[in-house]
Amino acid sequence: MRPILLPDPPSLSTGVPEIFEQGGSQNVVRRAVVIGNGFPGSENQSIGLARALGLAENHLLYRVTRPKGGIHEWLHWLPVGFHKKLEFILRHLYLYSRLMLRSKQSKYMLSENGGSNVGLSSILEADVNEIVTIARDTYEKDGPLVVIACGRDTVSIASSIRRLASENVFVVQIQHPRSHLNRFDMVITPRHDYYPLTPEAQEQVPRFLRSWITPREPPQDHVVLTTGALHGIDYATLRKSASAWHDEFAALPKPLVVVNIGWPRRNCRYGADLAKQLTDALLSVLDSCGSVRIALSYKTPEKVSRVIFKELGDNPKVYIWNGQEPNPYMGHLAWGDAFVVTADSVSLVSEACSTGKPVYVIGADHCKWKIADFHKSLRERGVVRPFTGFEDMSESWSYPPLSDTAEAAMRVRTALAARGWSLRS
Repeated sequence: MRPILLPDPPSLSTGVPEIFEQGGSQNVVRRAVVIGNGFPGSENQSIGLARALGLAENHLLYRVTRPKGGIHEWLHWLPVGFHKKLEFILRHLYLYSRLMLRSKQSKYMLSENGGSNVGLSSILEADVNEIVTIARDTYEKDGPLVVIACGRDTVSIASSIRRLASENVFVVQIQHPRSHLNRFDMVITPRHDYYPLTPEAQEQVPRFLRSWITPREPPQDHVVLTTGALHGIDYATLRKSASAWHDEFAALPKPLVVVNIGWPRRNCRYGADLAKQLTDALLSVLDSCGSVRIALSYKTPEKVSRVIFKELGDNPKVYIWNGQEPNPYMGHLAWGDAFVVTADSVSLVSEACSTGKPVYVIGADHCKWKIADFHKSLRERGVVRPFTGFEDMSESWSYPPLSDTAEAAMRVRTALAARGWSLRS
């Protein structure tokens, strides 16, 4: 099985022959493995960290996949390994029952079922033994391997790799794994993941349920707390994107206001009511805008997008991206003068806040639990402001951009150095 080699821009090299690098070739980290779950929001965090570590030209992507379709859409709460075993049993029980009922058609049933799973089987699967073998067999020649994983479904894979090849790997788990943290060399997670330990949160949880809420203990020394989500947005990527999107954005009237709309989540629910609030506020500030570009997520509910198109679709100042390629997201970040973002997505807000430009958030009052705590921390730092419809969008204000990814990468470098390992600079 061949892993995916991601087409990333080359990182800088010192030009020093490998044999002369400090600590010898076995102590120099030159490569990384990214373990994803198929969701861009998670994989972008891992890839962003790999880039920040200078491993842009030499990291590999593996994926943990789940059975999809039918009843499986209701079973995502199961551990991924158990889910796959259950899918195997259910599929064979189904085939056996069809075989008994229609023996003459059994071969056709097998063929049809196999065809329906082509998409799943054709995806390169994260295999613990394969990655462990790579780490062990190539250690003397290529040095240690950094393993970066993100998301609940990757936890068992990443922890198993560390257990089986602890002398050859450094395993980083992004997002709190909700399990024994000592199974990883480093855990990188937003500070609001520890919101359940605060007195405010404790008051919201009945006493008999508190022992079931994670995390249960304060962060340990190898836990790195960030303000928001990791990502690959920094000055260099913004500058590159500004050049790539120059022809489309340079001539737009200023200020260019970018509106990023996500979708309702468990801790941040909304519907057409927030969409109407957003469109009313945008219409109120439109006189102070040169142009407005709106981007909806592929998961934005139709009831939300319908309101957006109805209220703003015919406005000459407003352009609504229809989801066709190329995706202008990076161009928006590079050329936008101000941003309006729905409160549901920590990643969308974090990436906008990495620009240092004005960021307005709408819908934070719909959020609860740790997501509400995330927005509270940003407001207290002066990074974001609520979008009310009374703003002068031509007013410019700034703040120190969020640099969680760079800071997390520095902590990884320090931890590697403590083991006698170093990253090629």
